[in-house]
Amino acid sequence: MTMTEAARPPLYVLGGPLGAGKTTLLMRLLAFWNGIGKRVGVLMNEAGMVSLDGAYAGALSAAVRNITGGCVCCDARDGIGEGLAELVGQQRVDVVVLECSGIADVEDVIEAVTDPVCLHVVRLEKVIAVIEPSVPSTGRPIGSRYTTLVQYADEVIVNKQDLYSPLERERFRTALIRDRGHARLWQVSQAAVDPELLLQPHERRPKRRVGNVALGSTRVHPMVTTIPLTGPLHRGRFTEWFHHLPVGLDRVKGVCRFSGDQEVYEIQYASPVTRWIGVVRFRQEPDPALVLIGRNYNHVHCHRTLQACLMSA
Repeated sequence: MTMTEAARPPLYVLGGPLGAGKTTLLMRLLAFWNGIGKRVGVLMNEAGMVSLDGAYAGALSAAVRNITGGCVCCDARDGIGEGLAELVGQQRVDVVVLECSGIADVEDVIEAVTDPVCLHVVRLEKVIAVIEPSVPSTGRPIGSRYTTLVQYADEVIVNKQDLYSPLERERFRTALIRDRGHARLWQVSQAAVDPELLLQPHERRPKRRVGNVALGSTRVHPMVTTIPLTGPLHRGRFTEWFHHLPVGLDRVKGVCRFSGDQEVYEIQYASPVTRWIGVVRFRQEPDPALVLIGRNYNHVHCHRTLQACLMSA
């Protein structure tokens, strides 16, 4: 039996470029929904073969369905319908969040979640974009990577305000106002948006027609390389590797262990400014691995030099 639209759980699509703060916002939303007694299901898309963020979401959600090894806007698209059916039909969740990979095209994602199969089980409530006023270092062009995202979003959250000068923030804001359609604009740091205000409905913008753009598309995604780690890393060699990443890499994320240390470490790099290595605790620990995302980098060289950081090398 098909559910009425009012009976279908709301679906929130959370999109944005690599390292902008999508998972930080997701954790705030999950804590809010937990506080009001909502069962939340999360569809977590990672372009690589491991899901680090899914392990975080699992601590605050009723159920997590990981979609790995591809992007939900194209090669992992079938995972959306399957995941929604599982979360709504089997887990009986009240709310569903789809966190897209940082390389997803939001236009294609909207088309996927509004096809007849998905609309039988959920209703698309909001598209939330998390971005940052990125000012790349030399050799890392920004291009127009935000344009489509902000045009299709209902809410645009410009994150990491503390990392940029007032002039940089204002120039970026001016461009967003020009391109953002009817979305609400939020300017914050650490994704510190009030969830209750963010989730409130507001006047909808005119619906855009979304064509079947996935068929015959010539768009080229960044290259994604997943490197499993078969043992602990030599801390010194890995530190050297981490601080000499090639220019073509936009994102590095994963977990590892270091020799002589039982702790699990999270590795994060987001071009051009974010570098982080820290101890983490997981309820369900992911397999040790690093995921590399970027364009025009030598993945063979990265793989070989990272393997040389293993203690067994």
